[in-house]
Amino acid sequence: MTIHAHWLASSGTSVCDLDNGTAKWQADLDAPLGNPSIPNPHDLLDSALAACTTLTLQLYAKRKGYALNEVRVSVGHEESPGAYKMIRQIALEGDLPANVREDLLRVANKCPVHKSLSATITIDTTLA
Repeated sequence: MTIHAHWLASSGTSVCDLDNGTAKWQADLDAPLGNPSIPNPHDLLDSALAACTTLTLQLYAKRKGYALNEVRVSVGHEESPGAYKMIRQIALEGDLPANVREDLLRVANKCPVHKSLSATITIDTTLA
């Protein structure tokens, strides 16, 4: 699946429209230059990890029959020159013994986005 981004100077804003061929969403700059109600690109990156973690835990717990009632995932980040550190906190609600909670943490660390972000990433760029 390919993500497409589009911006027009005539829009009068810095909002970037995004789509994957079926879904549509937007990104913008940080306030005060951008619209604070639209996520910035780093928010989108962080949200990909949060969403993937939540969905992975939900599916795994259902398959294993764990009594998981709710998953809350928070992801923030710290930036420094040459480094981007994601900080993820996971809250699990339900009747979950310690060994089940540890199993869910193990699975969270194997969600597809976590694995992608932990791998060596290369970016090939061309002009169309």
